[in-house]
This record gives sequence, C-alpha cells and structure tokens, in this order.
Amino acid sequence: MSHEQLRILFAITDGPIGGAQQYALVSIEHLLAAGDEVHLVVPTPSPMADRAQAMGAVVHNWKSIRRSPNPRRDFVARRELGRIVRQVRPDVLNLHSAKAGLLGRGVLRPPTGVTVFTCHHPVFGPRRIWWHRLIGRPLEQLTLPTLDAVITVGVRDIAVLRRLARGVPVHYIRNTMPPRPAPRSPEKPVKRAVFLARMAHPKDPLLVVRSWEHVVQRHPEAHLTLVGSGPLLDEVRKAAASSPAASSIEVPGFVDDIGAVHASASLYVLTTRVEGGNTMATLEAMSDGLIPVVSNAGDAFCYELAGCGRLLPDDPAGVAAVICDLFDRPELMADMRQRAIDWVESFTPTEQATAIREVFTSALA
Repeated sequence: MSHEQLRILFAITDGPIGGAQQYALVSIEHLLAAGDEVHLVVPTPSPMADRAQAMGAVVHNWKSIRRSPNPRRDFVARRELGRIVRQVRPDVLNLHSAKAGLLGRGVLRPPTGVTVFTCHHPVFGPRRIWWHRLIGRPLEQLTLPTLDAVITVGVRDIAVLRRLARGVPVHYIRNTMPPRPAPRSPEKPVKRAVFLARMAHPKDPLLVVRSWEHVVQRHPEAHLTLVGSGPLLDEVRKAAASSPAASSIEVPGFVDDIGAVHASASLYVLTTRVEGGNTMATLEAMSDGLIPVVSNAGDAFCYELAGCGRLLPDDPAGVAAVICDLFDRPELMADMRQRAIDWVESFTPTEQATAIREVFTSALA
C-alpha cells in the first residue's frame, strides 16, 4: 500500500481483546506498516492498549467511557474524546463498537476530517436486548446520517444500515484471521466438539449442554468442551454436572492456550441468539481446521453456502441431530475441514486493511 500518509484515530469502548478489538488491531498493524500515523483512544491499562502500543500506535486513555448508559457520564466521555480529537487532529476518526460509535459522531466533521463508523454488532434488530432496541434504533436513525461512511462486518446488516444512514455510503468488509502455518485440529476427524465464547447473552451455551445428552445416545464416545468466562459460567457448570451426559462434558472456563483446545476437537459449536457478521472465535477455530456448527445468526449462512459448516436449529434435539449427522460421516468431515481452512484464507488481513483504508480515502475525497 503506497500512498500519502494519513493520520488515523481509532476509538473503541473496551480494552479487553474481543472481535471488535481484533478487527481494529489488524487495521492498526497494517496501516502502521504502510506508513500511516495511527492513534488509538481506549481505556488504559488494557490488553488492546498494550498490543497497539507495541505495534507503534500512539495510545490515549479514554478514562471516562463506560458501556452502560448514563447520560451524565456519556456527556463527559464525549467531551473527553473531543479533547483528544482536537489534540491529535486526525484525517480520519474510526469509531468501533456501539457506545464509541454513538458518542463519537459529530466530533470530527469535514473539512477538518471525516468520521467512519465500523458496525460490529448492531443494537437494533430482532433478538437483541429489548431496551437496546428501544433506545438504540431511534438514536441510530437520528445520528447515522451524520457520518461520512459506515463499514459493516455483516452482510445481513447492510440493508438496515443503508435505510437508517440515508445516503451515507455503507461498505461490507468482513472479519479475517491470519492463516495458520499448520492447522491444529486432527486431520482424521474425531468425535469431539468445542464451544468457545463469552458465557453471556447473546451466546446460549446452555442449549449445547442440553443437546449433548442426545448426542451421546448415538455416539457414546463423543465429548464436549465449553471454554469461556462470563456471568453464565456457574449456571453452565451446574447444568453440565447434572446432565445425563456429565461424564462427556468439560467446562474449564477461561483457558490460556486455545490452540491446545482446538487440537483436541473437530467441531466448533456456537449456539447464539444473534451476532454481527462472522465471529472472530469462529474464524480462529476454522483457521485451525475445526468445522463450524453454529446457530443461524450473523453471517453463519456463509459457511453452509461454502460447504464448510452447518447451521443449527434452536432446540436441543435438533442441535444433536446436526452434530450426529456429521459424526456419522467422517469422510465428509475431512472435506469440510479443508474447506473451512480455505474459506478463512480466502480473505487476508492485508486485504482487509487495504479495503478499510480505501473507505477512509474515499470518505476524504
């Protein structure tokens, strides 16, 4: 990417590493390597702040930002962001996540610079939390038209974003993962599955736990591991311990070495109510050769269209039927494993960063 240098300020609500943070970090790394000046405003200390600083980005502490709604506190956070924008004087302000995306609108306007919102998980739409929909949709409808461009990571969100943004360009740039030098899942499929996600809404780990008693009736050797932390963890552990399939379910909670978990399984199971695009945990599992078996949320339909995954219904018996059908067909699983790896590698981080920068330059033009 040879180009005239841009000064870009990324702003995000939270510092722990999740899908939105990984998406932004991919852009930060490649834009820095291409010679752009990159700043990040995020709560510090935090894992994201540490990683961005190690890459060479200038990090600013957004100490007043909080996820929960509070008009007084939100006003303070917006004012703090405004001070940082005036200090940095960026060409582009790139807002990530719902709260930062809302508070940052209108802080930087042409001709001084442009504001681009990256939508990872819209607050509006079916199956979202009701009060998010009640408050979020009117706010989005009022403020989205003030932006200079919108990037969405989800195909399914394009139509509603275009409708609410009213004339603002909407661009689709999906999540991506760096390719693995050697995918870690077994080349010969095994009857083991892993659920790896935050144990909180909108994820539904209890559904896959309830499904496992049906799975082991057909495949007694099948094993399920549920990895992640969050408010549902204790409930998930209790459900697993009381399940007829308790001896086939493991709930370690948070683990440091995801690679070891991936190396033990052939299926990545994600039961969830709603998502925005492709989840980073799913892509990471696919890059390791796990077959995604996921709820029909976000852009999960892409996996089934590409022949590298399966969609799940919302009932335990239905979830078990999909999993058991794959366990019955190891040759098909081997083919799907390779297709999952190929699908992730078909869109690289470099291509993602290039596409994002093209949105920035188009908005500036």
